[in-house]
This record gives sequence, C-alpha cells and structure tokens, in this order.
Amino acid sequence: MPVPDIRLLSALAVSLLLSACAQPKPEIREVRIEVPVPTPEVLPADAAARQLLSHHERLMKLSPAELAHEVAPRDDGKLTPAAATQLALALTLHRSNGDLARAQALLDQVQRDTTLEAQAWLSLVRLLQGRLAEQRRLEEHIDKLNQQARDSQRDNQRRLDQLNEKLEALKAIERSLNTRPAATKP
Repeated sequence: MPVPDIRLLSALAVSLLLSACAQPKPEIREVRIEVPVPTPEVLPADAAARQLLSHHERLMKLSPAELAHEVAPRDDGKLTPAAATQLALALTLHRSNGDLARAQALLDQVQRDTTLEAQAWLSLVRLLQGRLAEQRRLEEHIDKLNQQARDSQRDNQRRLDQLNEKLEALKAIERSLNTRPAATKP
C-alpha cells in the first residue's frame, strides 16, 4: 500500500476547510411589523377641563361690551352642564351686580345634576365655587373697609368742624379783648 503524500493530504484538508467556510451568505431581509399604538383615551373630566380653559382664553380676549353680551340674561335652567359652567365663569369675569349670585346658582344647578355629562364637570364646578366664595369674601371685606373709611372720614370731618368752631370761638374772644377800651392809668 502506497503511503499517501503529505502534500496531497494537506491540500485535501485545506480544500475541505475552504469548502466548509465558503457557505452561501445568509440573506438579510428587512421585515416591517405594524405595531398598533393605542391612542390615549381622553377622560370626560379632561375634555371638560380643556373646554373650560379654551373658553376662559376666549373670554379674556373679549371687550367689556362683548363680555356683557356673553352674560346677557337667558333661561339658565335649560343650559347643559357645560354651558352653565362656562356661563358661570363668564359671570365671575364680568363682575356686575348680581353676577356672583347668578354664577353660584348655575354652579349649584350643575352640582345637583346627576347625568354623566354633569359628572365630568363636577371637579371644575367645585373649583369655581371655591373661587366664587373667595371672591365674595374679598368683596365683603372691601365693602367693610370702604365703610370703615367712610366712617373714619365722617369722624375726621366732624372733629375738623369742632376744631374750627373752637378756633372761631377763640378768635372771637381775642377780638373782644382787643376791642375793649384801654383802662386809664391812675
């Protein structure tokens, strides 16, 4: 049996190794997978807050005449919770006689409402009621301070009148002393 040639064996081994390494390249393909992204659900209370904020922005841009038209008397009992809350907000900005009481009545109306729409507005109604209570408290405090200022002014005027009367009386006494005939010297 002939002895195999080492060169032949090494060439065979190298060719086997090269053939093992020379596998076809794997094919890379891009695969796109659509992943559904859930749209965030807007809660009714969030939608109500956004609506009230945009309404407030609109009200702040109105002239006093346009704001007065916005709060013109209407049948407040037939308003939806959204419309009643928005009107109450407009009334707090208008600040005419009776507006705060009307706004409070509208907010009470929404608070008593048991519909689902009214439930979305309840937290905003409570916020506005707190603001109304604070505004009323401040207005009452201002009225009290104004009354105290008027009373103080009236008291000061009365004191001034009394001091003027005393001054006039002293002037009259001084004039009467100067008009007496001088006594003769003995």
